[in-house]
Amino acid sequence: MSVAAYGKIIASVFDAVLDERLASTALQAVAEHVGTSGASYLLVNKLTKRVSAIARWGSFAGSRSEYLAHYSKIDTFRVILEEAECERLLRLSDCVPQSVLRHDAWYNDYVLKGGACDVLGSKLNESPSHMVILGFHRIIGDRFPFPRDMAALQQLMPVLGNAARLHIGLIDAGYQSAIVRGKIDHIAAGVIFADGNCRVVETNQVAERVLRLGDGLTMRNGQICARRSFETAKLAQLVANATDARGGYPSAGCLLIGRDGGRPSYVVRVAPITVGLTEYDLPMAMIMVSVPDENRVSVSELAELYGLSPAESRLAVALAFGKRLNELATEFGLQITTLRTQLSSILKKCEVERQSDLVRLISNIPVVRLTPSETELV
Repeated sequence: MSVAAYGKIIASVFDAVLDERLASTALQAVAEHVGTSGASYLLVNKLTKRVSAIARWGSFAGSRSEYLAHYSKIDTFRVILEEAECERLLRLSDCVPQSVLRHDAWYNDYVLKGGACDVLGSKLNESPSHMVILGFHRIIGDRFPFPRDMAALQQLMPVLGNAARLHIGLIDAGYQSAIVRGKIDHIAAGVIFADGNCRVVETNQVAERVLRLGDGLTMRNGQICARRSFETAKLAQLVANATDARGGYPSAGCLLIGRDGGRPSYVVRVAPITVGLTEYDLPMAMIMVSVPDENRVSVSELAELYGLSPAESRLAVALAFGKRLNELATEFGLQITTLRTQLSSILKKCEVERQSDLVRLISNIPVVRLTPSETELV
């Protein structure tokens, strides 16, 4: 396969992340490249433990609506993939004996009746709230190797994992599909379109306020840049990677941009946008800017939810932002032994065993925020 053709496959994958209507096209490109008769892409909500979206291409005839309503709940292979390492490829026939599959309702009533006899799958990426699972179908009667080109699939796995990480990150930041078609002002996060040289082409209202405030991110000579030079350099590299400005294939990435006064850093995600996905005639990068505290429960709300004292709730929220106990002891003017006592009480009240579990719990609490005003950004 030529470099240009391989680049088109990668571009189609990232296009589908930004516009879900292109998912089938991307799955077709990937499935045909690796040599399978079909592919499925599942988005799993870890909070509800349900499959929230499914995209598919190929000859498999199983009903999407029946899978979402019933078979996703008894999907034997999905449970295995959810527990596996990210980007690890597993084959259903290797994981579950035929003696078990013969009596499995999901396999007999959905997989076989849909025309498939085996599935090759992988958990591509996950966050505290979502995970992405990719599966390839082997049709009944297929006697060829499955997939026909395993080396091609293994080469493509890092790209698919990178795209899945971007997909989950954009969802967690409040991204809505197809905003690249001009509907970006309703997004609570800042959205910026830039060319390969970081020249700003378009922004939504939130991003415009962020840039005008100049707290961490700003514009110089029409180019987006950060307050610190090393952050500007890293942002420029991510934009170049997304727009393929320096050769190679487009890729996505993210970084933290520091702000003044100890405010939480901006979380900046950079995604490639190919020609044709927007009204522009050159590759673009979509830069999404969000503030971590837009997606964290407040101190008062956490105290009310779990019966924490104000001091305990303050500590728990600070830990959820990644701060360490020794830092907080100095910041709060307390002995670290006092904070450890508070942490022990918090873990008990929240019914978790470890600090990492507490952080995950707080991160998963749904928070609704209105589009921030300019005063909320300062």
